[in-house]
Amino acid sequence: MSKFIDLQESFEIELNVLDDGLNKPKSMDTEWWLNRGLEKFWKTRYSGMNVKRTSFEEDQKRTDDLRTLIATVEFDKDSIQEVNKSFYTVSLPDDYVILLGDKAGIQPFKDDCWETDENGEYITKYDDTIEATVENIDKQLKNSLSEHKLRYSTARPLKLVQGNLVKLFTDGNYRVTNYSLTYLRKPEYIDIHSNPFEEYTDMPEHTHSEIVKIAAQMYMENKSDKRVNTHNVEVQEME
Repeated sequence: MSKFIDLQESFEIELNVLDDGLNKPKSMDTEWWLNRGLEKFWKTRYSGMNVKRTSFEEDQKRTDDLRTLIATVEFDKDSIQEVNKSFYTVSLPDDYVILLGDKAGIQPFKDDCWETDENGEYITKYDDTIEATVENIDKQLKNSLSEHKLRYSTARPLKLVQGNLVKLFTDGNYRVTNYSLTYLRKPEYIDIHSNPFEEYTDMPEHTHSEIVKIAAQMYMENKSDKRVNTHNVEVQEME
């Protein structure tokens, strides 16, 4: 497994391959460019803005490249904001990038057919939510056949991701008691100064050389070096 100092050394080697007469950049500059390379790496892979035009979930390599960035956060009744009986919200994590999946746990306010536990309390039922958009949320809420309405002791809340919130809508006959959010998170900052000999584990090891090559490419492009064109081809082939 690469250490932070290894990333710095690999970056300097890449630059030397491109231009053996180039002065070695300062370590602070190296850190800055490595993080720019990291940012470009994960953004092109989750968005599909790469040579192959494939996004995160459409290609196994894209998934493998970003697998360490998949995170899950759980919310319970104490962290779910109940605005009213039919509207609930949770705050997105600070490192949130894109939602990959979710499940909501629900309980009825009153339902004689709903299963109860040994204490007579309603059990929590879990299911996927129904995705909504700003454009269609009102229409979905008014749809009498929508699955967000409680029928036969079954329902799936409507979900709208807006701003830094996940908004969950019910029909007012049941509450959202739990929520599980699986998402793609932002990678951690590459800090080669604080703990240079610590292993860099935030990204899969097979991606380290690609990130370094992208960082070196961006550095040389900033210097308008024509020799970077050949290097661009190498980076594209990695994708």
